[in-house]
Amino acid sequence: MLKPDEMAFRYVFAVINPVAGGGRGHRAWSGIRSVLRATGVDLAEVLVERPGQAEEVAARAAGQGYDLVVSVGGDGTIHEVLNGILLGRPERPPVLAVIPGGTGNIFARGLGIPRDPAAAAGLLFHGVRKRVDVGRVNDRYFASVASVGFDAEIAYRAARWPRWIDGFARHIGAGLRALADYRAVQARVTIDGRTQTVPLFFLAAANTVWYGAGIRIAPHARADDGELAIVYGMDLTKAEVVGVLLRTFSGSHLSRPKMGHASAREVHVESDVPMPVQADGEPLGRVSATFRCIPGMLEVLVPRPEPD
Repeated sequence: MLKPDEMAFRYVFAVINPVAGGGRGHRAWSGIRSVLRATGVDLAEVLVERPGQAEEVAARAAGQGYDLVVSVGGDGTIHEVLNGILLGRPERPPVLAVIPGGTGNIFARGLGIPRDPAAAAGLLFHGVRKRVDVGRVNDRYFASVASVGFDAEIAYRAARWPRWIDGFARHIGAGLRALADYRAVQARVTIDGRTQTVPLFFLAAANTVWYGAGIRIAPHARADDGELAIVYGMDLTKAEVVGVLLRTFSGSHLSRPKMGHASAREVHVESDVPMPVQADGEPLGRVSATFRCIPGMLEVLVPRPEPD
């Protein structure tokens, strides 16, 4: 239950993606808004209408001194809001609250934020601040997972499908097409200063455990340990890709042949053949990639820990 008398923030800015997850978060927002306004907080909101707008308005909100920014939407919305608030006020960014309204909601899942928008809104009143790490790939921040190779190729292809198609369906279709023709690339991979040359199929740098659709890509990831969980596959055949994918739901894929994993502060990947790069499901082109962990850079509202 929302408790208006417990609102701890004075200046609140909400970024709402009305199409994420079929509008699920947007539909819940009107009731959340009414409760927030009843507390007397200074509430401003923007309904985003185009890619990149969420980042622009979040940066403006951070620069104007809002102490809480609420992301209402999916992981793509969080990605833009995160980059906006960190670029807008990097020395002391506002606290981030998440109202899940997307398809995967993997960042919320990784931090134990309820999937139900109304339940997640309760954290605005009785949640606690948790300081978490943020990833960075080249010049973009990411909340959950960034990668290079096969899974980034899926994100790259899915982004070209019409947006009216469900996000899960777009990624399944793009994944099947990528499976048919994607090949490993000879790459130089440097993990915390140690370099090896490998036929790289994919490399994921994870701040949280999950990809979408229940995939536990990095079971050893923690958002507050000061490191990224690195998972990579080398020269996988189509059958091996399917085998690895099936085991990601249990997290047992790390023990498969041609798979490797580590924890690191910094990873650099370069190749003569440019590889696709993505962050939080958003394609970033085909370039070499440097992944970094920035410890404790962000505060997020999360559920109170259960008493021992």
